[in-house]
Amino acid sequence: MEQAQSSAPPVQASSLPDEELKTPVVDTPAPIVATSHQESKVPETDVPAPVTATSHEEESKAPEEDMPAPVVPAPHDEEPDVPRAETPGTEQGPNEHDHVEIDFGEVDSTFGDNESSTTSLASSIFNYTYENGRRYHAYHNGEYPLPNDAKEQDRLDLKHHVFKLVLRGKMFRAPIGPNPQRILDVGTGTGIWAIDVADEYPSAQVVGIDLSPIQPSWVPPNCEFVVDNAEEEWPYAPSKAFDLIHWRVLSGSIKDWPRLYSQAFKHLKPGAWLEAQEHDVRVSSDDDSVDRATEVVDWFSTVDKAAEVFGKKMDVADKQKQWMIDAGFVDVRDDIYKVPLGRWPRDPRLKEMGLYFQTQSVDAVEPVSMALFTRALNMSPEQAQLMMVGPRQGMRNPDYHLYIKFHFVYGRKPFEGERV
Repeated sequence: MEQAQSSAPPVQASSLPDEELKTPVVDTPAPIVATSHQESKVPETDVPAPVTATSHEEESKAPEEDMPAPVVPAPHDEEPDVPRAETPGTEQGPNEHDHVEIDFGEVDSTFGDNESSTTSLASSIFNYTYENGRRYHAYHNGEYPLPNDAKEQDRLDLKHHVFKLVLRGKMFRAPIGPNPQRILDVGTGTGIWAIDVADEYPSAQVVGIDLSPIQPSWVPPNCEFVVDNAEEEWPYAPSKAFDLIHWRVLSGSIKDWPRLYSQAFKHLKPGAWLEAQEHDVRVSSDDDSVDRATEVVDWFSTVDKAAEVFGKKMDVADKQKQWMIDAGFVDVRDDIYKVPLGRWPRDPRLKEMGLYFQTQSVDAVEPVSMALFTRALNMSPEQAQLMMVGPRQGMRNPDYHLYIKFHFVYGRKPFEGERV
């Protein structure tokens, strides 16, 4: 589930829109299936990498007063009016020295603590494991450190809403064209992204893979889910290559990222696209908030340390672009957006975004921490719980003007004979 700071024109604010989270309408049942080694593999559900961003190393962009379109051309018709930041060394980053203007009247901080050879899903896959009051996946037990229970599924769906707000309702940035035939969602989690994309692109067969069989049974007829591990060999035949492969917040669930990118490259059609949506596992600010919010900064640092001991480092968002290039992709872009942690921005869209992101981030502290702290750092459950108090309080503090950088990294597989 990574550059420098700035100051710039203010972003206007207003009241918080009352947009509600919406659950995609599903049409027909598609059974979840387990695959033999002739099917695709997936990592655990949408690994939540907590809110991130570096204070004075990564520079993000904030929208200007009249919310002008960003400097960088977007592959979609409508450019999200969310602050964008650029990765050092790239040339497409807009408004590099802008910052998000603070709403000093905002004081609310009340948020509480082979494909033909598929088989029937073995009952053992549903024999979940339980640890410290939370439910975890059974298939490839221990590979993914976050739970998969109902509470966690709700949080993942809320985070999906945050991503949709960032992209103004769009599911991805890659310019795939209007009639894709096959789309793969790696680490599909609750399946909400795959379902939304299946509804949007009825021409496509959308496949979502994950370690946990937690997806709904009633889904669009062009959507299916497979229980599998993406870190194992992908067996799709060339005739089953994809027009788009997508994953989101796999940080903390992948041991060998270059291999994952290599497999994605292999199973895309020439000219097709890969998109990786990740966010930093650290916070940033345009003022001195990072220096003051030590309880939040320290928690993110401890999480990344524990994930590294676990063997699956979390703070890897800013490495995705180079991994994609190294795998052979061309036209690679890393579009970076500031996502506020709280209601402190003046801009109404950012304020709404910050509300949802703050809520899911506070809710993420316990599931992100517990297994990692107890398994990797050998803390007792009680010690782990004590470590969660400070970051929850800090994330609710309206005096901290923190944000996390979301990276939308996408690239194209070259056509045969194309000079790269």
